[in-house]
Amino acid sequence: MRATAVRLVQQALVAEGYPLGEVDGRLGPKTYGAATAALTKRSAELPADWNDWPNHRRCVAMLQLLCKQQEIAVGRIDGLWGPQTEYACDMLLYHREHGTLPPPFRDETPLDVNPNGWPRQSEAELIRHYGEIGKNQTMLSLPYPHRLSWDLRKTVQTFSCHEKVHDSALRVLTRVLAHYGPERIPALHLDRWGGCLNVRKMRGGTRWSMHSWGIAIDYDTEFNGYNWGRDRATLAGPEYDAWWRFWEEEGWVSLGRTRNFDWMHVQAAKL
Repeated sequence: MRATAVRLVQQALVAEGYPLGEVDGRLGPKTYGAATAALTKRSAELPADWNDWPNHRRCVAMLQLLCKQQEIAVGRIDGLWGPQTEYACDMLLYHREHGTLPPPFRDETPLDVNPNGWPRQSEAELIRHYGEIGKNQTMLSLPYPHRLSWDLRKTVQTFSCHEKVHDSALRVLTRVLAHYGPERIPALHLDRWGGCLNVRKMRGGTRWSMHSWGIAIDYDTEFNGYNWGRDRATLAGPEYDAWWRFWEEEGWVSLGRTRNFDWMHVQAAKL
C-alpha cells in the first residue's frame, strides 16, 4: 500500500473512534488492530476467510470497503492491491479533497481515421464489428511465454481474446520475439501480461471497457500505472519503439502514445 492509501485508512479509523495517535501513513500494530476491529463490524461484506488474511491484506480490504462506501468501483473485496484498487484509491483521495468524485472522463467517442479495419471506440460500432461483450472468443497460443504481472511465479502459454484480433495479435507478438529475442523480452518486461478479456466498465467512465470484447491487452501493469505519464511509465522509453511500431502497423492503438495515460494498454479499436 502507498503511504497515501495508509493515511486514508488511518483517517477513517480515527473518525470511527479508534485511538491510533498520529496519522503517519505507516502500517503498524495500532493500525492493524484498529483495521481488524473495523472489519469485524463489516464482516458481512467480506469473504468468509478474511480472518485468515495477514494484517496488510486486511488494511487493503479496509481501503476497498471505504471506496465501495463512496460508490467507487473497486472490484471484489479481496484485500489485494492491484490496478483497480490503485485507481479506486486515487478516486477516494480526490473525493476527500474535493467532496465529490471527478466527472467521468472516458465516455467520449474519439474520432480517428481507420486504415486497418478496426472499428472506432463506439459501443454501437464495436457491437456491429465484434458482437456482444464476452462473446466470440478464442485462445491465442503465445509465441513466447507470458508471466502474470501480479504473480511473476505463474506463467501462461495461452490467453483468451476475440477471434477477429487473434491473428493480428499473434503476428505482433511473433515480431516482438524475432526482434527482441528470448533474453531481452523478460528484461524489458514484455512478457509481463496484465490481462485481455475482462468484462467490466471503463475506469473513470460508464461504458464497457475494450477488455469486455477481448480486444485490449495490458502489459507490465506494475511499472505503467493507469494515471502515469511519459515521465514515469517504462513503456514510454525509446527501447520500446519497435514494440509500439509492431502494434501500430497492425492498427492497434496505444492510449499511452495517443493520450499519455494507461501506457500498459493497447487496443484493437480506433479513437
